[in-house]
Amino acid sequence: MEPSRHNVNKEVTRWAILLVLTIMALSSCRAKQQVVATATRNIPTPVEHGHVQEHSPSVLLVMYDAEVGKQPLLEAIKDYGCEIVYDYHMINGMALRKPDDKTLDETMQHFRRVKGVLTVEYDHIYHLTDPVKPKLEVQ
Repeated sequence: MEPSRHNVNKEVTRWAILLVLTIMALSSCRAKQQVVATATRNIPTPVEHGHVQEHSPSVLLVMYDAEVGKQPLLEAIKDYGCEIVYDYHMINGMALRKPDDKTLDETMQHFRRVKGVLTVEYDHIYHLTDPVKPKLEVQ
């Protein structure tokens, strides 16, 4: 038994409405271009070093050797007073927030000496879009 023409048109109309709603939802998505401070914690503004890329003023990335494991790193994090922002299980690394009483450079130097740590790097900030700047007309 073949579907009736009415049912086919109804199904096409449903798909067309779904497609239009999806396009509208995707086109309304926007990236926020400013840092918003939360009520519980003031998020510091990124640090710029001229020609060097921006990085977080309080977060660093630590990669460790999988054969050594992360236990020595976890002990060092606890002893030093850092906070784990994120544990990257797939790449054997962690994002750490430095203690308030230490500088970022002091914290990075400390973790470079921990057993099993391969690299300690800045948490770089990459902008996917540039802010819109109006073009001035020359007359």
